[in-house]
Amino acid sequence: MEKNLDPKREQDEKRSSLMKGFHEALKAQEGQPPRPNELDSTCGVTDDELVRRFREAIRRENKASHDRGLPVTGYDRERKASYIEYPDGRRVYGDKA
Repeated sequence: MEKNLDPKREQDEKRSSLMKGFHEALKAQEGQPPRPNELDSTCGVTDDELVRRFREAIRRENKASHDRGLPVTGYDRERKASYIEYPDGRRVYGDKA
């Protein structure tokens, strides 16, 4: 057997074969509905349940931070401003108005 002595030609052939397969795969997908993104999948958990879990996780993290003596951030809906709350209960608002 004789080896191909032109590595550039061999590389071009591999690239061409790969692109041909890629284009065939794209043509096969035409007209089909898009597949859902795996990162967007919620595994059957409702939006309400995800929100509840998220809020519970934030509540627990804030409590742990208070227990360790660390400040936590929050948002005051009445003042429409963010704040930093220290373990002693003091709030420093970010609006400085």
